[in-house]
Amino acid sequence: MRNVAVLFGGPSLEHEISLRSGGQVLEELDRARYRPVPVRIGRDRRWEVDGREVGDALEGVAALRKLDCQVCFLALHGPFGEDGTIQGFLDTVGLAYTGSGLSGSAHARDKIRAKRLLRAHGLPGAPDLVVPPADAAAVRRELDFPVVVKDPFQGSTLGLALARDEEEFRNAVRELEGGCDRLLVERRELGREFTGAILEDPDGRPRCLPLVEIRTPGGWFDFEAKYTEGGAEEIVPAPLDGETASTLRKAALDAHRILGLSGMSRTDMILRPDRSFVVLETNTIPGLTSNSLLPKAAAAAGISFAELLTRLVEGALREVRARG
Repeated sequence: MRNVAVLFGGPSLEHEISLRSGGQVLEELDRARYRPVPVRIGRDRRWEVDGREVGDALEGVAALRKLDCQVCFLALHGPFGEDGTIQGFLDTVGLAYTGSGLSGSAHARDKIRAKRLLRAHGLPGAPDLVVPPADAAAVRRELDFPVVVKDPFQGSTLGLALARDEEEFRNAVRELEGGCDRLLVERRELGREFTGAILEDPDGRPRCLPLVEIRTPGGWFDFEAKYTEGGAEEIVPAPLDGETASTLRKAALDAHRILGLSGMSRTDMILRPDRSFVVLETNTIPGLTSNSLLPKAAAAAGISFAELLTRLVEGALREVRARG
């Protein structure tokens, strides 16, 4: 039986969601194969291992080594957890971990960099502008309202606002300023929203799980709609014709490969009324709560939550074996 360290919490705005993801992983991990070791990382980056506060990250790793933890399950979201920070640290200390590595995580987390990379490989995105936080005039010149204003490093619909006019844009900037020196401003795309979750098969090949369609009463999938029971209708498998479904599944797979991801990912897309589509963003550590989209897509493919977690843990160990 392998000891698996489940890392959750962290210093990002998504701390509370990470606690929920980590709790679900601890509950669902297959006890016949693994002994889960909870590792709660505080907002101050102090580590608590197996219920005992141990100190900073290096002291946390020392505690994991004493417990003979062979792999870390990353249930961290946002900066620190998904941007390559924790991945680079674990690479340095020689601990295996689930999901994508440093490079893929860093590429996908920066929405501006990821969008440019995907577009260079033929995946379409919404028309956009990258501006300093105060430059409302540039938005007025280049894009028509409404627009979506994004902090390029946040997720879970945090660091994101819808602006229907200049006044709402200025309000959005006031909400987001201080977190970054540039904003990604995109034309708001109207259409049906879908997500394509990628999970690697036991042999390491990525495949797209059944697509999920997301329908919200107000047409805006914000934080409340995402994490409140009944806040959005999530339909899986998505009601699409075969050709359109195939196109969107291929786009999700392409995004996963282009960004150099592994283990899992989830790509959000808008299908326009004319049947064209745009990619919104790709998440490297999607939510793992009972209300999250990746587990729902896996269940539609006949993959239980426990099997989903097993595939991720075994994928991390497979990477270690491949490196020798």
